[in-house]
Amino acid sequence: MIEHEDMALQEILPQLMNENRYKTSQWYRHFRGFWLTVHLYVALTVGLFFVILGVTGAFNVFNHELEELGLPPVAIQANAQMRSLDDIMQTVKAAHPEKKGKWSLLMPGYGNDYVWVEYPKPEETADELYAPFRVLVDPYSGKIISESYWGRTLWTAIYQIHASLLTARLGVKIGRFGFNTVCFFGLFMFISALTGLYLWWPRWGKFIKSVAIKRGASPERFYFDLHKTTGFYSSIILLILAFTGFSFSYADYIKPLIRSFSAVKEKHLEEPDVKSQVIKDAPTLSIARAVSIADKIFPEAALRGVTTPDGSTGVYSISKRQSDEANHRWARSKVWIDQYNGKVLAVQDPNQFTAGETFLNVLWPLHSGEAFGLVGRILWCVMGFAPLVLYVTGILRWLQKRRAAKLHQAKQSTAYESR
Repeated sequence: MIEHEDMALQEILPQLMNENRYKTSQWYRHFRGFWLTVHLYVALTVGLFFVILGVTGAFNVFNHELEELGLPPVAIQANAQMRSLDDIMQTVKAAHPEKKGKWSLLMPGYGNDYVWVEYPKPEETADELYAPFRVLVDPYSGKIISESYWGRTLWTAIYQIHASLLTARLGVKIGRFGFNTVCFFGLFMFISALTGLYLWWPRWGKFIKSVAIKRGASPERFYFDLHKTTGFYSSIILLILAFTGFSFSYADYIKPLIRSFSAVKEKHLEEPDVKSQVIKDAPTLSIARAVSIADKIFPEAALRGVTTPDGSTGVYSISKRQSDEANHRWARSKVWIDQYNGKVLAVQDPNQFTAGETFLNVLWPLHSGEAFGLVGRILWCVMGFAPLVLYVTGILRWLQKRRAAKLHQAKQSTAYESR
């Protein structure tokens, strides 16, 4: 009796195992097919926007260098010293006396040779989301070299395409909607890159073939290989770009997740609500004096920018960069100073950030590539063209498969009719 039962089990077990394998195979095919459909429709619906954002982003990595391209080179004479920021600011204000209030100065270095002096809210572009007036000054001669409104030059127009698809020119509300939309595309790019990585994932032992382009292959195979290899080598960077881009407008959705493992201040990285104590008929501090006060807080840090007071209660904001900061151009070591008595009103020190605040602080340098220095910026610039390659090869591959499916269907119809 027992022997008969054992023999029956031996006959049934292989059958059950085959059925399980079949069910697993079917489930895998359906699961993979679902994500293939998601990957395809994301590409077909918003893939072109990925191309636009990628190519414009590639140029934006070197935006300041490109903006200064074609301008007279800064002539540094022997033993020459930079003009003081007070002298430079006086020259700019004399040229534009109607523009009163806050100005921002960006120091030379990290891609820009000139001092960039910016008036954030000019009346001429007050109805736009972001269109400051910019003056480029030779730091040694003190001469004004170039003047423009943001978005009115080739490279800033390209930047506007990347940031808001040019909607910033149509008004504050429309521009904000355009910016939020562009940031939301980051979520779709993240899904596209992640699903592409899943669909590419090779079987054990076939990794090398999966990251190489076959020599002498047919055009169909070449497009397929180019698509999957480009996707593989760019996937990590594209995921970083997608996530960081999404975070610029939707950080409030990310902060609760971060707070689950680290504290984050409610208004992290926002300007503090501080004001100068007005002293009647008292002169305001010079820029040089304000910088010297900030130097006592961050003595080893390099000066990167200065924002002058906005009105009688405004304050000086001094930006410096400590050597270990990921942010190079827009440094986060800041000091806010009373414009009359020189009192330090607030200090922001990245070295005092929590782990969660540090994570939020590096999102911008991760997006621009500057977190990894010049090599990172070059790599990020090159990767900006990856969506273009992926989009073109993906569309070609999709069209090839459609033609093949139609041809197969036509052959089946002909065979059926000939019966």
